Amino acid sequence: MQKRKLILLVLLFLYWLSPAQNRANAVGGNALWSTKNGEEFLDRMLQDVAAARHSVEIEYYWFAKDRSGQRVKDALMAKAREGVKVRLIMDNLITPTVTESYYQEMKDAGVELYYTHPFEKMGPLRALGSILGPRDHRKIIIIDGRIAYTGGMNFYDQAIYDWIDTQVRVEGPVATQLWMLFAQSWEMLAGETLEPASPAPVGTVVAEAFGTEEKARLDTTFIALLKQAQEYFYLQTPYFAPPRELIEAFKTCAARGVDVRLVIPQKCDWGFMNELTREYAVELLRAGVGIYVYVGAYDHSKLFVIDDELASCGTVNMDYRSLRTNREDGFYFYDPESVAHFKGLIDHVIGQSLPLSPDSQPSEGFRRGYRKFLKVLSPLF
Repeated sequence: MQKRKLILLVLLFLYWLSPAQNRANAVGGNALWSTKNGEEFLDRMLQDVAAARHSVEIEYYWFAKDRSGQRVKDALMAKAREGVKVRLIMDNLITPTVTESYYQEMKDAGVELYYTHPFEKMGPLRALGSILGPRDHRKIIIIDGRIAYTGGMNFYDQAIYDWIDTQVRVEGPVATQLWMLFAQSWEMLAGETLEPASPAPVGTVVAEAFGTEEKARLDTTFIALLKQAQEYFYLQTPYFAPPRELIEAFKTCAARGVDVRLVIPQKCDWGFMNELTREYAVELLRAGVGIYVYVGAYDHSKLFVIDDELASCGTVNMDYRSLRTNREDGFYFYDPESVAHFKGLIDHVIGQSLPLSPDSQPSEGFRRGYRKFLKVLSPLF
């Protein structure tokens, strides 16, 4: 009897250590679809918008005046003219060259639109502070309260047609959790309290939505997950310039014998981020962290998988801005099929990548000084 109690206590302790112990808000009965093709995502999402019967709600970081942006704009205006409630929240500072008249067309068609950072309420100094300060980096799309999209893809042509990224579509009860993030933003901006839908179960996926507010400390979450990892921790990110505490957590995790792998692109859209990543690479490599450089098209995915128990896809980059400043969102997935799916995505990229070694990262002279300078400024990036 005592032996059985001891075994039970050990199992409970191991469960507590596991990332799966974070499942307090996880719900089952969901269906998952994902893609790494921007045009495939846009087509599927616009099909859902066209089929919407009650509401289309979007909170988005980047909405450009180009082919992909126009496709989304036309679809939203068409649904609004049909009488469907279309609500749109935008962080418009990323595209200041898009004129107000472009968005006014949507308003005239019945789209209810609010900006996270309205220009008309800003002076030059406040606008500069908003650009350098907290941003709404979320990418939330909710259809009829039962279908939820998120991931790394923005509504502009280069991101949709040229880059690789990962976007997820989740249908079922967990869509309400992502919707609540939108609803909180909407109440803050529009002063309107929205009522949630009650999506029916449609599948076997167990998931949980998460979101951060401005000036959150998401790096503490990653530190906790690294401490809990027992077998492996795989991370894919387009930018890697985290706070020092998180760098140390990666090194400590690898030192415990955990298989820690970091997948980064060969070149990203911000050249200085390549230099920053290489600056951190040497000490991580020497600590036993495996770093793999994907040499194909620019991959903007934000994924991680831990111990066959937890996977995540969302908007979070591994840099100061995402971890400590911005508003972000994403999903955690807990069921074995979903976790295996995302691990397969990362494994596939690793298979097409080149491993780095400490000696392959020269940092001498001007480049060394430049990288040190960038590290000082990294909280602004």
